[in-house]
Amino acid sequence: MASSHVALLALFTFQLAATLSQGLAVVDNEKDALTLLKIKEQFGNPAALGPWRNGTDHCIWWIGAECDEHRRVIYLAFRGRMNITSTLPPAIGELDRLQAITIVDMPGLSGPIPDTFGDLSCLSTLNIVRTSVSGAIPASLSRATSLASINLSRNKLSGSIPRSLGQGLPRLVYFNAANNYLVGAIPARLVRGGTANSPAALTLSNNRLTGKIPWTYAVENNLIQLWVANNRLVGDASFLFGRRKAMVYMDLSGNKLRFNLTGVEMPDGLWELNLARNRIYGRVPATLRQSKVVALDLSYNELCGEIPTGGQMVRFEAAAYVHNQCLCGTPLPSC
Repeated sequence: MASSHVALLALFTFQLAATLSQGLAVVDNEKDALTLLKIKEQFGNPAALGPWRNGTDHCIWWIGAECDEHRRVIYLAFRGRMNITSTLPPAIGELDRLQAITIVDMPGLSGPIPDTFGDLSCLSTLNIVRTSVSGAIPASLSRATSLASINLSRNKLSGSIPRSLGQGLPRLVYFNAANNYLVGAIPARLVRGGTANSPAALTLSNNRLTGKIPWTYAVENNLIQLWVANNRLVGDASFLFGRRKAMVYMDLSGNKLRFNLTGVEMPDGLWELNLARNRIYGRVPATLRQSKVVALDLSYNELCGEIPTGGQMVRFEAAAYVHNQCLCGTPLPSC
């Protein structure tokens, strides 16, 4: 008799838990739909979001929103054809299962990135590209600890890059904030070396960044791309070189970097190297001959001496070497 009571109690408990779970799922689904309506309102009720209305299925008919199998909103996408003129809705931060945000080609979108985006604990991808979004990159993003990829390129962002992003986002392997108005230093370990299947990349070109490139990027074994062209960076960047480095694309052009290039070793997988318009001195390194580099620009520096010949050197034309202190030899005039 006692065992039957235990069995009945277990069955009742299971059914109650299932009922509560279903009830919570319904509540969450309703909450997501209500949050989307709030987002629509904060966008200014644009015509492009006309299908977002009560009485329709938000997982099927609401353009720009996608759901998972539990009918929770996991993806938002707003693109230029929507022609939305507004600021970014803070209510987006209330979609607690959101995994990805893509906002692209929307010049009418302005104002700051809401601090509430930091509340999105499931968010792994954040793309805000080619908009008029301005203000600082919010430090609150460091609370969204699932972030692995951030692309904030071609906006009107200003201020410094929060150090907390490098400290609080252990999964971040891709960060792109090129073509903004950012100032200050590059945070150490802003991106972390991922696995061989998930290499790291950092792109900060065309800003107003100052200071030195942090030496910590020399120990990121899977950093394959570093583009920091056209900033105001100074100092020695020779630590980025070395045969065992994973670097494939390196663009340090248009800065005030100063170091001796003579003895650096090219990373085994390096394809593109742009060091133009700096204050780099010494000779063209002989290790270029055995490298895999196919695109090279060393122009507008302080290099001197005879250019090595043989191997990969036949690929590079005079434009790769012009406006240096005293370089000579093929493809420049002979010594």
